[in-house]
Amino acid sequence: MITLNQHKAVITKRILRRFSDDKGVQLGFSGFFPAELSIEKQVGIEVERNLQKLAVDVQRCTDPVRNTFSKSVEKLFEPPYYNETFDFTGCQRYDVTFGNNTNPSTSDSINMINQTGKYIMKLENKIKRAVELQRAQVLQTGIVTLKNGDNIDFKRKAASLVALGGGFRWNEATGVPNTDLKAAGVFLRDEGLSTSNTLNAIMGTDAFEAFVSNDQVTKEADIRRINRIDIQAPQFDNATGMAFQGRFAAGDFNINIWTYNATYHDDANAVTKYLDPKKVVVLPEDFEGITAYAGIPAITRDKANAEFSQFISMIESDIYLDNYIDQVKMAHWFRLRSAPLVVPVSIDRIYTIQVLA
Repeated sequence: MITLNQHKAVITKRILRRFSDDKGVQLGFSGFFPAELSIEKQVGIEVERNLQKLAVDVQRCTDPVRNTFSKSVEKLFEPPYYNETFDFTGCQRYDVTFGNNTNPSTSDSINMINQTGKYIMKLENKIKRAVELQRAQVLQTGIVTLKNGDNIDFKRKAASLVALGGGFRWNEATGVPNTDLKAAGVFLRDEGLSTSNTLNAIMGTDAFEAFVSNDQVTKEADIRRINRIDIQAPQFDNATGMAFQGRFAAGDFNINIWTYNATYHDDANAVTKYLDPKKVVVLPEDFEGITAYAGIPAITRDKANAEFSQFISMIESDIYLDNYIDQVKMAHWFRLRSAPLVVPVSIDRIYTIQVLA
């Protein structure tokens, strides 16, 4: 026979193990923004834009060319804060075990572990989807839209956000996807200073349908001798939600074509796609971005300190799970917290095209 506290410890530990097992959320944009953890409350990036100047020859024994350098700008951001909880006492077996000061049986323990583990995964998925929406917003507008606090604007250049006008849209006879994708590559090379000639074009549903039906694209597909286009049956990655559709050459750029149709439910419970079906996001292979996770405040206990046995310290974690008893609401809360911010480090290496009205 073990004590009630030991039972609670076993259940909590098993739930924590279950916490990391969820693989159900499709996060296609996450590959472009790897995670970086920090213990600080704010995250920062250093921005320095340079021109690709040439050295100028001078006569020997004359004055050298004196150079000055623009100062880099450090930008600090306080990431949005997500705080999701649920009441452990709401589990079906809680009232007949802990609620009656009774040690749970093996079946009761397994039931509570499974049920609570599912709840924790649901909350973890909510946070993951919110982070994926941040990535989608950065890639489509450059602005992370927040409900509580100021929006975070990464100041993308206006030339990187293109909306095609009448006569140039991809579902029109005079639309020219080849020309538009070439323009994307030129911007990424000249303005973004990308050294990659291989680009990734991530297309929304409607944009891809217009692309493969466009006259310019179908004509390129007929030129089999030089194989300028290679659209194949999609290779689908169930883990990320990305579908690789093939390759396309535009100018001197090789373009990998992807579609991404993962969805979430908005506040009105409407199914919403992370990527606008009418848009195309173009990234070079040397694009740099991060998902920066700031520190999470947590209660630290020091039994050896009689005066301050508890204090608040920052924890380095992407998603931090803890639990506590609320003596006012008479609830045993499990809580997941996270402070992520998606940061496009190479901000000028993103090009977005709205190809349909």
